[in-house]
Amino acid sequence: MAYESCNECKSLAMVYDDQRGEIICAECGLVANSAIFSHEPEWRAYNAQEEKSRVRVGLPTTLLNNNELRTVIGGKSKDSYGKSLNTEAQAKFARLTVMDERIQDRTTRNLKNALMELKRIRSHLNLSDDTCETAVHIYKLALKKDLIKGRSVIGMMSAAIYLACRKKGTAITLKDTSEVANITSKELGRCIRIFLQNVNMNKSTTDPITLVNRLGENLGLTMYTRKIAIDILVEARDKKLTIGKIPMSLAAAAIYIASIQTGERRTQQQIAIPARTTPVTIRNRFKELARGLGMEKFEVKRGAAAKPVIIQDPTAWVRKKMKSANA
Repeated sequence: MAYESCNECKSLAMVYDDQRGEIICAECGLVANSAIFSHEPEWRAYNAQEEKSRVRVGLPTTLLNNNELRTVIGGKSKDSYGKSLNTEAQAKFARLTVMDERIQDRTTRNLKNALMELKRIRSHLNLSDDTCETAVHIYKLALKKDLIKGRSVIGMMSAAIYLACRKKGTAITLKDTSEVANITSKELGRCIRIFLQNVNMNKSTTDPITLVNRLGENLGLTMYTRKIAIDILVEARDKKLTIGKIPMSLAAAAIYIASIQTGERRTQQQIAIPARTTPVTIRNRFKELARGLGMEKFEVKRGAAAKPVIIQDPTAWVRKKMKSANA
C-alpha cells in the first residue's frame, strides 16, 4: 500500500525503513504502516560468488538442457541480424568451426552424441523428463568410470534408458528399447550387464505389475479385469513364483487367467501379439501360475452365461492322454 502523504501533518516526506518493515513520516515521526512484508532475500552475500551460490530463482536445473556442454560455433552463412556474410568471413568462420570441433575433449563429444540419441529414443517411447534425467545420470556415472570407451554410444545410452525405466517403474521392455535404438537385444543385454557389473546401482528387475495396464489397454480389457490380473501377480510374487521369469510373459499369463475369470476371454495368440512373445511361453507361465496358486479348478464366466462354468486345469487332459498312451 502506497502512502503519498502523512495523515497527521500532511507531509510528503515518507520514508520506508526496510530493516523494520515500516513507513515513517520524516517530519513528525508518525508510523504510517508497520509489519510490511519484505520481498528481498533473507540471506546475505558479500561477494558475487556467494550471491550466485545462494540465489534460488531462475530456470530449473535439469540434466537435459546440456548445461554442462559449452557452446559451439555454427556453420551458418548469416550473422545475428540475418545478413549474409561475405566470402572471406564465411571462410574464416568455417575454419573456426573446424578448430572448435577439434579442441573439444572426448567426454564432451561423447555426451553430446549420447544426448542426441536420448532425444530420439525418448520421442519414440514417450518417456517422461524424470526418466530421461535418470538415464543421463546413469550414463554420466559410466562416463566417469571410462566404461564408454571402445563401445557403442547408442548401445550404452539405450542400456541407460532401459535401466532408468526399470528404476522408475516405466512399462518399457528390452525388446521395445532395442527396436527403437536399432540394435539387437543381445547387444543391448551386453551393455546392460556392463552397467550392472561396474556401476553401483540397484539391481532391481522390472515388476510385471507395471506391464498389466499396457497389455490391458492394447487388448481392450476393462479395469476390473486388469485388477484381477494384478491381484494374481501380487499373490504369485508373495509365493516367489515370479523369480527367474520374464516379466512380460508373467503379465500376459495373468491377463489370460483374469480374462477367463471375468468373461472377457482373450486367446493366447491374441495376448501374444501385444506382449511380443509366443503362445507357448504364455501357456507355460499359465500352467506354472495355475499350479502354484492352486487353480487346478477355478470358476470361469464365459461371456454372458447365466451360470458360472467350472472347468478343469487345461493340463489335465494331457496327463490323461499320456496315461492312456503308456497303458
